[in-house]
Amino acid sequence: MERNLLIELLEDGDKVSLYSPHFEGEEYSEFEKFLLAYKDTYPDDVRQLVYRLDIIKRDGAADRHFRYEGTKRDRVMALPSHLETTSLRLYLLNIQAKILILGNGGLKTSATYQEDEHLHKCVKTLQKIDIQIKEREKQKVIVITGTELLGELSFTIDDE
Repeated sequence: MERNLLIELLEDGDKVSLYSPHFEGEEYSEFEKFLLAYKDTYPDDVRQLVYRLDIIKRDGAADRHFRYEGTKRDRVMALPSHLETTSLRLYLLNIQAKILILGNGGLKTSATYQEDEHLHKCVKTLQKIDIQIKEREKQKVIVITGTELLGELSFTIDDE
């Protein structure tokens, strides 16, 4: 099923800006849905992930802050890093260490995200968005200026 989405700015920063996919017809962005789903049942984990995002916004989005997920061809990463432990995984795209596109995530109960239907879908969604962003960057339809993602940020993806 094809779905339309907009990459919307959540927070503009000096070193890192935060964006999130927002599907047409839905009330919340993917990151907001993640926070709402887990803030009451896993408050310590959510607090730790938000704290890590605050550090990243202050210091920059260096690779050490993340786990590599997805494939070598994409920019999908996860929080927390290997240095921290939480029951939750938050998936995101790290664009040139200046822009984070925060997706969704969930409870990590399997060895790999591929074994969990929900987590796998979260990663696949970000991979599909990443492919389109790279294509638009190549065509200069999307331009990255500092911590700003400028250009056509509306996408249609096959969300299966």
